Amino acid sequence: MNTQTERKRVIADLLTKRRNELKLSQGEVASRVRALLGGAAFTQQSYAAIESGKTKHSKYLTQIARVLGIPPQAIDPVGLGLDPTQEASSQYGGAILIGQAERKLPVIGSVAAGAWCEAVDNFHPGDADEWIDAPGPVGPNAFVLRIEGFSMHNPNNPISFNDGDKVVIDPSREAAPGDFVVAKLTSSNSVTFKRLRQEDGMWFLEALNPDWKPRYIQLTEEWQICGRGMWKVQQL
Repeated sequence: MNTQTERKRVIADLLTKRRNELKLSQGEVASRVRALLGGAAFTQQSYAAIESGKTKHSKYLTQIARVLGIPPQAIDPVGLGLDPTQEASSQYGGAILIGQAERKLPVIGSVAAGAWCEAVDNFHPGDADEWIDAPGPVGPNAFVLRIEGFSMHNPNNPISFNDGDKVVIDPSREAAPGDFVVAKLTSSNSVTFKRLRQEDGMWFLEALNPDWKPRYIQLTEEWQICGRGMWKVQQL
């Protein structure tokens, strides 16, 4: 992909395809992006310009990716410092992923992830029974967490996680409000996968399942963020 025009066309097609899969209108996408931005101006017309391929680059592409459940690298490779002349494309959930997918990542459960949260070395063959290709650039300690339970299952949300789903976790990435994270209580042997929220200066772990109890857990000094969720791994 050597030209800006081709890049814009790929991004536009990817956004349109994913939005249609989620059965969302352009206005609904714009509204959810505004919610992530805390009410900052982002209109349906702004989003429509991106889908039409008219916008050269939008500073809101990361938020759009989060709303649509698309890997950030798929629509903003330049913002992540990737070299456009070295791009390689691969399939991710039926969409084109721009970036490199050369590494193998171990697939582990919550208890193993809890132990690894305290470790400082890299994973090695034998640390896990299953290894999968990294869907994009990740740090040296990245791994794939196998989701356990249904606290993050919400079919009415653009992003939902079922028991057994796999999520790429990167401990080297800093988490921000709205990101999905793996967190560990110091007194626990396992980790939990939740969405990070901030309200009135306080931090919380949020379960996407509206019926889950407790849905919100306040983060205290007893909690440790072990990594940020980067991709939901889907098999076609």
